[in-house]
Amino acid sequence: MKKGGDTAKSAETCVSKIVNGKLVQVGDCKKNDESDIVRLIKKSRDEKKKAEIKCDVKYDSKCFRIVVYGTLNVTFNDSESICKSMNIGEPANIYNLTHLQLLLTHLRPLIPAGWTWIGIWTGMVYKNNQLLLSSGGSITLATEVWYPDFPDPDASYTNVGVAVFKDPTYQGIFNETPTFSIHGVICEI
Repeated sequence: MKKGGDTAKSAETCVSKIVNGKLVQVGDCKKNDESDIVRLIKKSRDEKKKAEIKCDVKYDSKCFRIVVYGTLNVTFNDSESICKSMNIGEPANIYNLTHLQLLLTHLRPLIPAGWTWIGIWTGMVYKNNQLLLSSGGSITLATEVWYPDFPDPDASYTNVGVAVFKDPTYQGIFNETPTFSIHGVICEI
């Protein structure tokens, strides 16, 4: 092969990069439809978004963020809005006892000063005496995951939260009305 042929071939190639916030192009970059620039900007934005996602808890290849307020002001409807507005998914599921225990370990230190407990919404639902994932699929968790005297059989107590006390003897999931106000939400990304 001729060297000239190789040189001509490489001269046709355009390599575009973003370096220190500026577009740098090397090679034959006469193409001016801006597709390379748009692609690079999207790639840069996506990489930045991924770097910003912080998982408070990782479990079974899933990422969970915990949002806690120092006041009882979060209804279930608020919890959905919180997760969406912060771009951190939707209210989370609890998949098994191991997952719940991991969450409890991360939730207990988040109890605000002066409080003895916090309540946090999940995305799970309790209907017709059955615990359901946010997707609608049923899940069976051992009875020991429920807070004492729960689940409540009242049909209006459809949404599921987690109660965490400083004293680890008192903890577990509970069902309540969606208008009940608690401290926050666990979001699943």
